Amino acid sequence: MPSHTISLLSPSGRVKLIPPTKNDDEAVSIIRSHPVTRFYLRFFPEIFTVEDARERRETRAEDSKLIDFHIHAIMDDERFHFSGTTGIFNIDLANETCEAGILVSPDTHGKGIATEALYTLLQYVFEERNFHRVTFETASDNIGMRKWLEDTAGARLEAVRKEAWKESEGKYCDVNGYSILNWEWNSHVKLALEKKFIRAS
Repeated sequence: MPSHTISLLSPSGRVKLIPPTKNDDEAVSIIRSHPVTRFYLRFFPEIFTVEDARERRETRAEDSKLIDFHIHAIMDDERFHFSGTTGIFNIDLANETCEAGILVSPDTHGKGIATEALYTLLQYVFEERNFHRVTFETASDNIGMRKWLEDTAGARLEAVRKEAWKESEGKYCDVNGYSILNWEWNSHVKLALEKKFIRAS
């Protein structure tokens, strides 16, 4: 059973966020073990099976402190296709905060899908859930994600945590922590993201 029944459609109608289902388990297994994905998420396993995807989906469905979505986007054939995962986790209702993350299929990189998906997610977080604060974390050497957070979204760099993520080979990597506040979303982040994905579409 899905952990929730929330479905979100982006303003352009090109991207939708839907509850995870078994129909996408194979696609999830591929994206989580893809070499491009693992280049910056080096703690991901080299092998992630369909069964692993099913177990992960079912386990996370029981966790009340997270909401997972699958990203489906309209492709060249004008049909929706699985394009990645996103969601919020570490939900703290008392302080109205959460952490957000995204994982986009490598074959959709550069098509504006990540920006539109995160816009839709943040719109839900700030405008429907009325959260006060969202945080993001990324590997310090993930220049692409850092540039998106800093330059595109205007997120605030709050911390550089030394050797915070343990990688699969036993090494550690530094992690950058960012935040966006509700009033920042309303004052400039929302408009900046709208301009970005409207230009890309």
